Amino acid sequence: MQRKRNKSHKKAKQTGRNSDWEKFRQLRRQASKAAAKSYSDYLNNHIGESLKTNPKQFWSFMKVNKRECIGIPTLQTNGQIITNDRDKANTLNNHFSSVFTQEIYPIPKLSPSVYSDIPFLEIGIDGVVKQLKNINQNKATGPDELPARVLKEAAAEIAPIITHIFQQSYNTSKLPDDWLQALVTPIHKKSLKSDPANYRPISLTCILCKVMEHIILSNMWKHLHKHNILLHFQHGFQSGLSCESQLIETVHDWITTMDNKSQIDAILLDFAKAFDKVPHKRLLSKLAFYGITGNTKNWIKSFLSHRKQRVSVNGALSDNTCVTSGVPQGSVLGPVLFLLYINDINNNIQSPIRLFADDSIIYRIIKSETDNNILQSDLIQLQTWSNKWQMEFNIPKCVHLPITNKTKPRLHSYSLCGVPLSTVSSHPYLGIKLDTKLTWANHITDIASKSSKVLGMIKRTLGPCKPNVKETAYNMLVRPKLEYASPIWNPHTTTQIKHLEKVQHCAARFVKNYHRRQTATTDLIATLGWPTLERRRIIKQAMTFYKILNNIINITPPPGLLKPSKNRGHYIATRCRINTAVFSFYPRAIRIWNMIPPHITAIENPIAFQAAIMNLPFPTPNHLNCL
Repeated sequence: MQRKRNKSHKKAKQTGRNSDWEKFRQLRRQASKAAAKSYSDYLNNHIGESLKTNPKQFWSFMKVNKRECIGIPTLQTNGQIITNDRDKANTLNNHFSSVFTQEIYPIPKLSPSVYSDIPFLEIGIDGVVKQLKNINQNKATGPDELPARVLKEAAAEIAPIITHIFQQSYNTSKLPDDWLQALVTPIHKKSLKSDPANYRPISLTCILCKVMEHIILSNMWKHLHKHNILLHFQHGFQSGLSCESQLIETVHDWITTMDNKSQIDAILLDFAKAFDKVPHKRLLSKLAFYGITGNTKNWIKSFLSHRKQRVSVNGALSDNTCVTSGVPQGSVLGPVLFLLYINDINNNIQSPIRLFADDSIIYRIIKSETDNNILQSDLIQLQTWSNKWQMEFNIPKCVHLPITNKTKPRLHSYSLCGVPLSTVSSHPYLGIKLDTKLTWANHITDIASKSSKVLGMIKRTLGPCKPNVKETAYNMLVRPKLEYASPIWNPHTTTQIKHLEKVQHCAARFVKNYHRRQTATTDLIATLGWPTLERRRIIKQAMTFYKILNNIINITPPPGLLKPSKNRGHYIATRCRINTAVFSFYPRAIRIWNMIPPHITAIENPIAFQAAIMNLPFPTPNHLNCL
C-alpha cells in the first residue's frame, strides 16, 4: 500500500493533474488507515498478549516509549563532542575514576572496640543450595559468563563443589580474578544527558560472587543485630525500614514542634559521590572497631582490593581501570559497608540527625539564638568528621529549610565548610517535596503533573489496546506515583483531593475509551471497580499503622502517643492545635484505627487484615477530623 502511495505521489508531481492528486490523496488515506490497523493489531495481538505470556517483553516495550532505553547520547566534556561508543565508554570510565579518593595518611585511630569478634563462618551445603535456588534466572551473566539459569536449575548438583570453593575463598581470603572485575552500566540520574557527571555507575559482577556476598552478609547481620550496632535513626538498606518509615518519624517530630508553636531549622545534607569515595583502609579500620575481624574482615579486604572496572556503552567496552576507593554500587555487601562507614557521623552532635543511607538531615528546635549557634556548631562538627574520614559534602546541594507556620520566623544564616547555605522554602527529600509549612501543596502539584505526563505517554502508546492492557499500564506506571509515601502527605483539603482524583478520572476515560463528557467519570470508575484514590490512601494509612503496631515496620511510636481507650484495641485520639498536626500521620491513623472493629484490629496476619478492612465504610478526611 505504501509503495502504491509513493508511486502515485511521484506520478501526481510529474503530471500535475487534479485526478492524479486525488488518487494520491485517496491512497494516502488508505495507507494511513492500514498502518493504524496494523499497529493496532500489533499492540493487541503481540504486545498486549505478552502481558500474559512474557510480561518482560511488555515492560521493555513501555520503557522504550518512556525513552528510558535510548542508550548514551552524544557526550560533551572539556569542550569536546564525543559520538563514538567506545570513546563514550572511556569518557564515562574516566569520569567515574576521577572521583576515587586518594587516601590520606595516617589513618585516624579509633578507641578500643567494645564489641566481640564476629564468629568464624562455616558455609553449609544447604545454605548454598537455598541461595542458588533464589537466583533470578533473568539476571545478566557476569564476567565469568556463568548463566544464572544454569546455576539455579543445577543448584543441588553443583552445591557441594560451590560450597567447597566458597569455604576455601573465605579461609584463604582469596577471590577468583573474575570476581574482582565489574562491567559498569552508566545510569542517568537527572539534568543534561550529555554531561558525564550526571551518570551513576552500576556494577555488574559475577553471580557466584554475589551468592558468596549474601552468605557473608547474613553472618554480618546477625553480628550487627546482636550488638545493636547500626544507628537507630539510619533507615537505609534494613529490613522493616524504608524511606516511608524515615519520613514518618521525621515529619511527626517536626509537626509536633509546629503544634507547640516552635520553629525547626533543618539542614538537608548531600554527599558528593558518597559510595564511590569510601577510602578502603579507613573502612577496614571501622569494620575492625565494630567486631568485623578475622577471616570476614580479610575476605572483605580482598573483595575491595585490586578491583577493576570497564564501562559498557551500546556493547562497546572501555579500557580497564583500577578501582582504588568506594564500595561497588550493585554489589550485595556495598550498602552495609557504607552504613558502617558513616555509622559514627553523629559523634559529638547535639542536634537530631536522620539518615537514609547517605541522604541526611540534621535539625533543631529554634527557641533562641543559642539554638542557632548549637546547630551551626554541629555543622562544624560534621565538617570535621567529613575531613577526617574523607567524605566530601556537595555544598551547592546542601540547603537550609526553616519549618514553621509563624508569620515572622527566626532567620539565621548557616554555613558548611565555610560556604553559606542557601535558605529554601521547598526542597525534595526521599522522593517527596518538603515545604516550610508542611502543607504538601508543592508535592501534590508535582506528583499530579508527573503522573499526568506518564498517563499521556501511555495514551499515545497504548491507545488501540484492550482495556485490560491499558488498566495494567495505569496501575503499574501511574498510580504508584500518586501514592508513594501517601501516609505522610495524605491531603485533607477538597482542592488537593480533587487535583489527584482528576488524574484517575482521565485514566478511567482512557481505559474505557469513553471521552464524551456526558458520561460521569464516577460511573466509569464504578464499572472498573476502582476505589477512589482518597479511599486507597485511607486503607494504606490503616495498613501502615497496623504494621507499626505489629513490628512489621520497625519503628516505635513516640512515648505517650498511644493511650488505650475503653474500647479494646483502640486508642485515645490525639489532641492537636493546628490542622497540619490534625491531619498528620499518627493523629489521623489513630482516628482511622478507631473505626475498625476490635475483632479486625486483633488479626495477626497482614494480608488477612487488609482483606478485612477493604470494604469497611471509612468516612472522608473531614469527617475523620470530628471523631
